[in-house]
Amino acid sequence: MARSRKSRKSRKKTTPTSALYVVGVLLLLALVVYVGVSVYGIFAPRPSREVESTVLVLNGCGEEDVGRETLRYLRDLGIDVVDARNAGSFGYEESIVVDRSGDFGAAVEVARMLRVPNVIQQIPETPLVDIIVVIGANHDWLEQL
Repeated sequence: MARSRKSRKSRKKTTPTSALYVVGVLLLLALVVYVGVSVYGIFAPRPSREVESTVLVLNGCGEEDVGRETLRYLRDLGIDVVDARNAGSFGYEESIVVDRSGDFGAAVEVARMLRVPNVIQQIPETPLVDIIVVIGANHDWLEQL
């Protein structure tokens, strides 16, 4: 009998209060980590690469001033926009960014700045510009810039 008393004394009792305390501390710790990561995500600088490309903006939707608005916006961001003019037709349903030099990353960065999801690559033998931005009928993203 002496043995069973000894083993009973050495065991600690876990009460519902102490288990609740541990769960509460863990939840509080998780909340602090979540808030810390969220705040850092908001205030952390976005990884961005410098775009050292020449850009041509083409109005492919026919609406007045969309090319000039895009030109001004990109220039304000430090992008070298050489010109803004009308495209060969106004039948573009969607806006598109075209890589003409082989630096697809720069084209993707310009598309990210403009919130244009369509990026393609068409590399001619002698490109006159590095990137072409064609503004299509879905240019509602311009209002968000």
